[in-house]
Amino acid sequence: MKQHPEWKLRVLVVWEPILVTDWGAPSGGALARISDARARQFWDPHHVISVALEKMARQIAPAPGPNSGKGFYWDMAIAFAPHARWENDPAPSFWRGPVYQIVPALGQSLSKQ
Repeated sequence: MKQHPEWKLRVLVVWEPILVTDWGAPSGGALARISDARARQFWDPHHVISVALEKMARQIAPAPGPNSGKGFYWDMAIAFAPHARWENDPAPSFWRGPVYQIVPALGQSLSKQ
């Protein structure tokens, strides 16, 4: 995000308990990792977003699988086309993870939108 401040993005960062150390909502230090004003961060202790992603994945071929041993989707980057509307069940234009491995591919995908 820092490399492209001109991009018109809305970024949702969802934190959820996956690791043994994820006892509660992320601390200020964790939240500070993503300081861009285009990002909104949420704590999802009950994996509501992961469950929604599982439903979405079933509609996509080939479907991305969960990347945790517990069956939850996490550490993934998912992009939707501009003006995608959630009530229309939009298909993602990009869905990969873990995030640290796919940053260049995500940047390429976003530059095409």
